[in-house]
Amino acid sequence: MNDNSEFPKDGSGFSTKSPIEPTAQAKKHLGGFQLPSGAKAALLVGVIALASVGVVASLLQKAPTAPQGTIEADPEEVAKRTPVQDFILTDAGGEQKRLSDFRGNVVILSFWASWCAPCLEELPTFGQLEKRFADRGLRILPVNVEEGDDGKNFAKKFWSAQSFQLPSFFDTSKSLASQFQVEMLPANFVIDREGRLAFSGFGANDWTSDETMEFLEGLLSEKFEKAAATAAHDSQE
Repeated sequence: MNDNSEFPKDGSGFSTKSPIEPTAQAKKHLGGFQLPSGAKAALLVGVIALASVGVVASLLQKAPTAPQGTIEADPEEVAKRTPVQDFILTDAGGEQKRLSDFRGNVVILSFWASWCAPCLEELPTFGQLEKRFADRGLRILPVNVEEGDDGKNFAKKFWSAQSFQLPSFFDTSKSLASQFQVEMLPANFVIDREGRLAFSGFGANDWTSDETMEFLEGLLSEKFEKAAATAAHDSQE
């Protein structure tokens, strides 16, 4: 049985806006994957709940348009970002990674569950985003929060059906979700190249919008003084 009791969908404490209508592309992705009967019922409940309360908007303002090369990170903007404590990610086979292993990349940490309809719409979008920006240092880290083997079994089938190249991690104890104070799914956190939190959002977001592309382009184009100094030192050796 899927455990979603710890992630209420009433949206209390969050600002609301109209639910995001699934795009034709999202419907195409979902249409080719058959959910188990129990998951279909859970998804129906989730969709009704989300439609009744709305979803959460982004916590960040629109980022400035980024040039094609690199730009010096805005010190005032960076100062607003909170450093993210290092944490461990565990895959289905028990192998572990740390956030620090991805330092130097822009990371999207995404908490999801099989019963969360917006989560299943976002995952194919994340797959496309990483393909588009992988060579510039974007890494997507999906984390399933279901207990037992439900999430692992679903993820294996879903990843295969979608031909995902994304990694797949699991937080069956919800300890990582607790660290990030996740109270609603999907929950997404964007971490800059220096390991600072640049964005956090709960509920469905449009990851294909022009505004989102500008935001990601801006983060990917940032060059930090420390990184620049290190590169200059290496070039002299």
